[in-house]
Amino acid sequence: MSEQIDNHPQKMNVRPKQTKRTKDKKIDIMFMGPRGTGNCQSHENSISGSEDWQEASDASPISIEQEASSSISRIGHDHLKQGNYSEALDCHRQALGLHKKESGGLQNEHTAKHYDNLGYVYYATGSANRAASYYHKALAIRLNVHGEDHLKTAQSYDKVGIAYAEQGDYKRALNFHHKAKHVMKKLFGREHGNTARSFWNIGDVHYRKGDYNEALDYFKKAKEVQDGVLDQDHSDKVATQNSIDLANQAKGNATRIELRRCCTGK
Repeated sequence: MSEQIDNHPQKMNVRPKQTKRTKDKKIDIMFMGPRGTGNCQSHENSISGSEDWQEASDASPISIEQEASSSISRIGHDHLKQGNYSEALDCHRQALGLHKKESGGLQNEHTAKHYDNLGYVYYATGSANRAASYYHKALAIRLNVHGEDHLKTAQSYDKVGIAYAEQGDYKRALNFHHKAKHVMKKLFGREHGNTARSFWNIGDVHYRKGDYNEALDYFKKAKEVQDGVLDQDHSDKVATQNSIDLANQAKGNATRIELRRCCTGK
């Protein structure tokens, strides 16, 4: 459940509201991998004047390079789903490079998303330390662009916390998850699904530490909020109840082991 925050990476590429077609635009996005295998080639090899090429009514027209960068990222996501981690990294690095070229070095939310993509792939491969590095880069950008009291910033705090928890650095993990919880409560109040997820993330770190009483406390806080704002069969509620059951079981096992030690001296 700790990977639920913004369902990364599936929802990383959200198109703006489409109102106007941009004509006669075409770009070859055949970007070769390091071995010249064309790992980031789109299925059609190009982006042409189609319904995908639009401009938002409240935004500047989407550039060819920006659309190409997003397309390469989507290919990277496909590789990740298939377990092709090297190819996924190739694509996301190329997408980031193209974005930097297009933006002229200006860092914005799109830049942060590209860093998130790289962090997620490294996390999936078990390289949590490298994932944390990219998540930190995304967080720094969001703090600069959005400030602290913003949903994207809170989600970045959580991603950093998740990466630290995976490394076993529980103190840092809790620090970032508590920062996320503070922002979520400020933005949405206590009775909101996002705040419940923050409670769950904190509980998960305590569970990993073996602090089952603390874990249960936060899992139950999450469940209490979810019971009031989510449908009965919502996946978050199911996951939280499973977490409560696991923590209770682990707590019981730990108690039995401690009793055995007291009685046998082993």
